[in-house]
Amino acid sequence: MIKVNNKLIKFGKIAYFGVVYSFAVIGFMFTGVFFAIRWGLTDVSGTVDDLSDQFQYQAEENQVSEMISGINSNSDLLLDKNKIKFLCSLNELSYTAPKNVEKILTTKKQIKTDLTIEKMIFAVETYLTNQNDYKKNTDECISNFGNRDITEQTIENQVKNSPSQDIFPWVNGDKWQTIKESVVKDDEVIKMAAKAADIDPRLIVSDLIVEQLRVYYSARELYEKYFEPLKILSNMNKISLGVMGIKEATAIEIENHLKDKTSVYYLGKNYENILDYGSSEDINTQRYNRLTSNNHYYSYLYAALYLKQMITQWKNAGFNISNRPEIVGTLFNVGFPQSKPNSSPKVGGSKVQIGEKQYTFGRLSYEFFYSGEMTDKFPYSN
Repeated sequence: MIKVNNKLIKFGKIAYFGVVYSFAVIGFMFTGVFFAIRWGLTDVSGTVDDLSDQFQYQAEENQVSEMISGINSNSDLLLDKNKIKFLCSLNELSYTAPKNVEKILTTKKQIKTDLTIEKMIFAVETYLTNQNDYKKNTDECISNFGNRDITEQTIENQVKNSPSQDIFPWVNGDKWQTIKESVVKDDEVIKMAAKAADIDPRLIVSDLIVEQLRVYYSARELYEKYFEPLKILSNMNKISLGVMGIKEATAIEIENHLKDKTSVYYLGKNYENILDYGSSEDINTQRYNRLTSNNHYYSYLYAALYLKQMITQWKNAGFNISNRPEIVGTLFNVGFPQSKPNSSPKVGGSKVQIGEKQYTFGRLSYEFFYSGEMTDKFPYSN
């Protein structure tokens, strides 16, 4: 009887210490993740995107087209040329990216401006493996357009119900569907924050998407491996960064710029009190609670104001970047110190690894913005 009791006691001790050590290991992992993110150990180095010059060239071409379209003379001729180029480009792309062409045609029916369509086409073109053949075939189509039967309807028939995958790798797979469904739940909250800051909600979503893709695919995969089964990864994100990745120091800067009339980021009197704290509770605690709340309104509002402040800075310096999500996204990622208005801004930021493809933050922001994804909730502005 004594031997049996001794065995039970020994077994109980082993079980007890096993549970204690298990919780200790989990606690250590929690602590490690928390401080790794707080101290920036999970951050990746920034870089200039390989396609930065192409983005700049495309933006300048769009600017010229926009200026010319405002001139009444020869406007019909210009419209005809643009339409022919549009149809020939889509016809050629329909063989390599039918899913994307279908989205572009759907968007074309919903908006008035051709500039958005041009940028959607450009986003797809950056994935073509043989640019020379594409350009050659497109130019040939334009030259012989009168002899070709190419219309929006014929192209739509070609790509309708295509079984092929999207040309953007991040769109294919379960991870994107999970992120997409999560963002849709915050649809109204995002729009409320965008309205409060008077900014395009799709700009906010573009950077939100990149932040979430980075969580799933980049350096944070290590934490996903351990914490996703316990359903705590997103909670750790909120503790450290919030859903938009707004760090405490950046949040304080955003608040200060709202009040500082001498700041290049000052938005005007109407915005001075938008982030005021109402209670006597410690401000640092209130700020922390704002950015970690399950209601993500303040995460989106801080992000919206952050973007608005840098867009305003550039606008006052004579440069409009409100229609350049790749630059806005880059600035969102690199922060106030790197926001230096100039005529040839670079696309880049942190590196984001998705499968075998590596992106910069700015490029991925652009790619989502002009992907045609989620336009039912966050449509393009006319």
